[in-house]
Amino acid sequence: MIEEIEMKCSVCGKTSPQPVLFSTNTMGYPDLDLRPAEMKRSTMSTWVLECPHCGYVSGKLDGEAKITEDFLKSEEYMSCDGHEFEGRLSRLFYKNYLIAKESGTSMGCFMNLQRCAWDCDDHEDDNAIDIRKKAIAYADELIGLDDEAKNNLLVIKSDLLRRSGQFDKLIEEYSNFRIGEEILDKIIQFEIGKAKEKDTNCYTVEDVIS
Repeated sequence: MIEEIEMKCSVCGKTSPQPVLFSTNTMGYPDLDLRPAEMKRSTMSTWVLECPHCGYVSGKLDGEAKITEDFLKSEEYMSCDGHEFEGRLSRLFYKNYLIAKESGTSMGCFMNLQRCAWDCDDHEDDNAIDIRKKAIAYADELIGLDDEAKNNLLVIKSDLLRRSGQFDKLIEEYSNFRIGEEILDKIIQFEIGKAKEKDTNCYTVEDVIS
């Protein structure tokens, strides 16, 4: 259930209609990088919002802003570091990544780069490779800091490496590696097998367990 509501931008103070997700569901298995199955998969347009007046991007436009209008006018932000994305959401998630980077939020950087890559996939945009490479750097940082999310991040990183074509690096890092959780170790072995085939395609958890 998605409804449009008037929302006040916390940066410029102006209001605009924005899509808000009130409920959804998932039926099926997520991708190996944990992108959810439908119907949640198709709600990404509500995960990041853009103020049409000042260009501020956020998951919650009326929440606390951590940047200034001057940053929104920077060349880095306006040009998405020079990336020419095929999809609108790719651009918005990348801008949200830049805001997270400016405010020093590593998990926000990682999550927005992941989502940017997902939208690039949907538009067959080759920028997905570069975006996944950027995400790996944040995955490495978070793996060293967050014990609670460490195992999932290790699995996601293996998928990021394979889908960005870094097959040898994936095989080298993970061949003798075990997490100790059956399904996660199965996913990693699956990733290694696909890396040996130089396969960058998208797979789901169902592909592993079946």
